[in-house]
Amino acid sequence: MKMQTGYDVFGKAYGVMLRNDLHAPGSIDRKLMQNMVLLNGQSYDSLYQPSIVLLDMHTHELYEFAQSFQGKSSRQTVQNIVRYCSDIALNYNVPFEQMLFGGTEKEILQRGTDWCADMARVGVVLLMCCGIPARIVNLANPAKAYHGHAVVEAFYEGKYGVCDLIYGYCFYDKRPLGAYELVHNKAYLSAYSKDYAQLYSMAAISQYNPLEQHCYQVSGPNAYYLRLINTNHQGKWLMGENEGESGDIPID
Repeated sequence: MKMQTGYDVFGKAYGVMLRNDLHAPGSIDRKLMQNMVLLNGQSYDSLYQPSIVLLDMHTHELYEFAQSFQGKSSRQTVQNIVRYCSDIALNYNVPFEQMLFGGTEKEILQRGTDWCADMARVGVVLLMCCGIPARIVNLANPAKAYHGHAVVEAFYEGKYGVCDLIYGYCFYDKRPLGAYELVHNKAYLSAYSKDYAQLYSMAAISQYNPLEQHCYQVSGPNAYYLRLINTNHQGKWLMGENEGESGDIPID
């Protein structure tokens, strides 16, 4: 069976939402969403069995900086990077209307952010610079509107483990715990809030090669997100997304 990819992997309504993402059209952030692969039984072998490719990141502009996070073990290195990124998110205090999105990983770190997709991309690069393969994991709860998140899977101790760079979580139970395990065994999420645990209802993987040429255009909030952020949606679709429509909000 063919693997499901692209904006619509989480269903029609989330497809409308993702097409209205506030990152610039044509940017690497849009490209990552367009190429993400739904994590399910059909894609599992392809996503978890191939040989792990470690990129030579010496030429990346954050390589030297990233070496400061090297720990005595790969797990400690992962924890150091997660702690650094989550501290940035915790201390970020910019009104949504003034926020910027996208750009290079260095630009994101320089301005700070608590936007999960931007921080996930930063985390992937810092991990790769430390010799730890990593990729972006997009999460969604299809039972609730506008309930998505982006985390990272880092490959260490012989397997992938989820790291949340916004909230500072490293999922580990005698070994790293990957997205597939968290989606299919909710016992691993029992210590977390219901809202957070429900984010792991569905997951999709985005592979990012920061050494390739990409568009890193910076953008600001768009009309769709300004309306979303300033409305108490109570977990309900506001703009006809679940009908395949977007009301008066344009879709790219």
